[in-house]
Amino acid sequence: MTKSMSSNYPYNVINYPSIGADIETSKGGFIFNQLGIDNIELIAKYDTFKNMVEKMGLTIKLMPNNHKIHERIDYEMKQDSKKRLLSDKFMPIVEVIYLPKVGKSKPLYITVIRNIPTLFDVATHHKKAKDSYCLIIFAGLHQPSKKLSSEAMKIISKIIKRKAFTLKSVDLAIDTTDQRSITHNRKGAFKDNLMPYSKQGVISKGSSLYINDLEHPSISRVLYYDKYLKQLNQQKKEIITNDLREWKRLEITLTFDVTQKHNKGFTHYINDLNFVDDLYEVNDAARLAKVSNYSNDYLTYQLNSLLDNRFMNNHESKKQFNSVESLERFKQSDFRRYLLAI
Repeated sequence: MTKSMSSNYPYNVINYPSIGADIETSKGGFIFNQLGIDNIELIAKYDTFKNMVEKMGLTIKLMPNNHKIHERIDYEMKQDSKKRLLSDKFMPIVEVIYLPKVGKSKPLYITVIRNIPTLFDVATHHKKAKDSYCLIIFAGLHQPSKKLSSEAMKIISKIIKRKAFTLKSVDLAIDTTDQRSITHNRKGAFKDNLMPYSKQGVISKGSSLYINDLEHPSISRVLYYDKYLKQLNQQKKEIITNDLREWKRLEITLTFDVTQKHNKGFTHYINDLNFVDDLYEVNDAARLAKVSNYSNDYLTYQLNSLLDNRFMNNHESKKQFNSVESLERFKQSDFRRYLLAI
């Protein structure tokens, strides 16, 4: 990694292979074949996080009991061999912070979870009370078919830049096209293609193929699913055009040790050489999954915007964070705070 100075801001140059071309969109103007960050998970002291968001004028509310996040918590409770949630009578608490939205933009929100085994482990490691920490989840950050509010992204930016908030995981997603349906019949070929990542097996569920329990230092999950069907089933009010029928998505989850001193949060990670290594691994997994013709332009746009909110101050970005116009304008700009050299 090399660094230089321009306009008093450092360039963080990553020598990464070129795998894309111009911005590709559907007839509806949705961005395709772009690598982007979809989910970010952080761990923080709950009181510190609560004070921060309340000073920003945000309100923390209880998450409705019917939200799908409760399924994840139930799974983690069952996987906890120590059964601490039962013996110690600690019950998980799930809260939500709704972020500002503009017009018909996608309603982004922050999920906050307390009293789960992962957080107990962190508290034990740091010799703190077991309810000291919380898991903070930012989801749906890479949604080419939905408008995202720049104001919401600015709030997320302020939170993820806190050095005291440890990075737990990052989901990187690529939207692509695939004429074939994703069914159980593709499970065998998917396993063969993804070796050695798939050595522990592949799970087929509905129109999704999962690889969990990877023997890998960073990648903890590979998911390939039918994004068109998911949008059609879950977003019934949204107009899904016929030209999106071949829409598939590859998601790769990177997971980090939240107890290590070198884990100093999201910004530190993306400025670190480990991020370079992980991008090569993502590229390798994507190539094996037959998803190879994609670009890093959107990822670069995301990282620059999250590090320096001035990238979201132009007219088009204020209307919609992830618009084609905003991405085109960004590509034509000479100013970069963060650069993926491809």
